[in-house]
Amino acid sequence: MNAAAPLAGHAILVTRPAHQAGPLTQLIRGRGGEPVLFPTIEIRDAPDQRPLRETLADLASIDLAVFASANAVARAMPAVAAAGGFARGARVAAVGEGTAAELRRFGVSDVVTPHAGADSEALLATAALLDVAGRRVAIFSGVGGRDLLAATLRERGASVAVVPCYVRACPATPTGPVRARLAAGTLSAVIATSAEGIQNLYAMLEGAGEALARLLHVTPHERVAEAARRHGAVRVVVSGSGDAAMVETLTATLAHGTSVSSHAS
Repeated sequence: MNAAAPLAGHAILVTRPAHQAGPLTQLIRGRGGEPVLFPTIEIRDAPDQRPLRETLADLASIDLAVFASANAVARAMPAVAAAGGFARGARVAAVGEGTAAELRRFGVSDVVTPHAGADSEALLATAALLDVAGRRVAIFSGVGGRDLLAATLRERGASVAVVPCYVRACPATPTGPVRARLAAGTLSAVIATSAEGIQNLYAMLEGAGEALARLLHVTPHERVAEAARRHGAVRVVVSGSGDAAMVETLTATLAHGTSVSSHAS
């Protein structure tokens, strides 16, 4: 193994949306690996913009703004900033470090994040989301996202507005080059960051699923790992949230034959 380039000789399928793949591909190249871009999710504006417009018209009343993903930040925050931003004293929360990093890019420095984990359950366990009785909460999310956050916060006495500001779609990514690499056995692993992305990946590469399932799958969450297993993946490792964690797990598994995660299957 080349200590300076531990991923040398490994090609990694990166399924992130094209506009979000840059930092991850740079980390892979920094370890000597070859990122192979194959977006399986495309992010588009939500077809119904009324919830966002209504929220922007009443920003001053929001006590807590919760962002369910980095995509929600990217789609909502330019409009929030243009409308004057959240009120002084309002709290801003993110489901994980990746989402918090995107908020910091927009100048939001004080972000509530889970102490461990990167999902709705972990965020709901933070102090800021435990005591919300009588508070007005806006949840910025994608169309069709999980309703756990909204339902739980309402049970805790909050007035909750869900603001779907983007929709996920399956892109028309050309499949020929990846099919050729799967047939030639020149791919080592796939990084997939959502269950929907996994579903689209196997649908887009229909007929090559057996070769795809033999690759190492690195995912940030057990829900995504379970989606990979349902499609037949036999080597699945859960890394935790964030590009750095995924690349660290990828490196440990491929270069050293071990895993920094306790969730390998």
